[in-house]
Amino acid sequence: MEGVARTACGRAQWRRVGTSRENRSAIVIVLSLLLVAGAARAHTRSQSFSAWDVRGSEVIAVFGVSAYEATRLGPFAVGTDASAALGAHLAAHVSVARDGKACSAEAPRTLAARTGTLRVELRFSCVAAGALHITNEAFFDAAPSHVHYARVRIETAPAADLIFTASQRVRAIGGDGPEMGASFAAYVRLGVEHIAGGGDHVAFLVALLLLCRRLRDVVFLVTGFTLGHSATLALAVLGAVRPDAPVVEALVGFTIALVAAENVGVRTGAEKTLAITAAAGLAVLAVLRATTGAGLPLVTLVGLALFSLCSLRLARTEAEAARMRPLLTLLFGLVHGLGFASVLLEVGLPRERIAVALLGFNVGVELGQLAVVASLWTAAGFVVRRAGTRHDFGLALDAVSAVLCGLGLFWFVGRSLSP
Repeated sequence: MEGVARTACGRAQWRRVGTSRENRSAIVIVLSLLLVAGAARAHTRSQSFSAWDVRGSEVIAVFGVSAYEATRLGPFAVGTDASAALGAHLAAHVSVARDGKACSAEAPRTLAARTGTLRVELRFSCVAAGALHITNEAFFDAAPSHVHYARVRIETAPAADLIFTASQRVRAIGGDGPEMGASFAAYVRLGVEHIAGGGDHVAFLVALLLLCRRLRDVVFLVTGFTLGHSATLALAVLGAVRPDAPVVEALVGFTIALVAAENVGVRTGAEKTLAITAAAGLAVLAVLRATTGAGLPLVTLVGLALFSLCSLRLARTEAEAARMRPLLTLLFGLVHGLGFASVLLEVGLPRERIAVALLGFNVGVELGQLAVVASLWTAAGFVVRRAGTRHDFGLALDAVSAVLCGLGLFWFVGRSLSP
């Protein structure tokens, strides 16, 4: 599927590819690097969540994870329920100790969950007092980059927000452990790590920056994206809107594909062909939805088709595309903001500290985004200085756009059709 998507996006610009050995070498290098990056980020970031409630000697933990994420644990035995397999994995890889004594664990219990997610409850019996040490080994062997977000509340004390990674699998709470309380820094770190580990969000920023020629253009794009995602992030977390996580994740892939396709279209004059191809592809998905019930809602697909036709036909030159980019970035920022909100909603944003948590996460997202943009801008300057000719640089730009378009389509279609 991914190879077909890249071919559809890249066909137009290959007509202009030169046949020199240098050009072919540059193409191979660019494609190889991006294909490796794409394979490593073929879906959303590996992450899971849990909420811990400590009441005297009893410790209750509720783990939440996407059903797709559970497939990292390997093929299940015939007849094995995914929730049961997840429960067995958690029981074997999550433990609790208090005051140096291991807590006894009960059998995991499956809980009701929304479509596409799994929830499992773990219960532990511990000694009544002392520092609580949580050891979480779940998923790290299958996905070393996995990140687990936990909220721990002891009695009536403020909740603590913890992050578990492959290098930090044990956390201490209470006693000699860190002070309880949801800190601003914890949410800043959460925002930064979400951007750093979100291959799709980084791919979107790359696609946006490919047509930028001046620092002022970059400032406009970053500002538009910031305004867009900040607005929907706040609305979603405050409960004004309720994002449908699977739909939002699919739309994030669509934004990448459309921006990258626009890059190819304005440089090759193939914007009309790409617009018709995009509308036809979305029509196929609409037919699939109508006949099988699989995929995004029909109204969403129709809206995307109309938007694609208008956007790609209006951006006929690089100058026209550059003028439209701030508005396009603002609109797509609204979509990405809903994606960011899903992280905070899964973590369980504390209502008593909602302003601190929201501001901290948003600051973290901005810091991560600025770091990515600065790195890309610096790298682009190096490439421009090293490029042999303007044609070679344009060829590399087209190749990157084609690959990003393919990745975006792969994410969009895959997430649209995932159960």
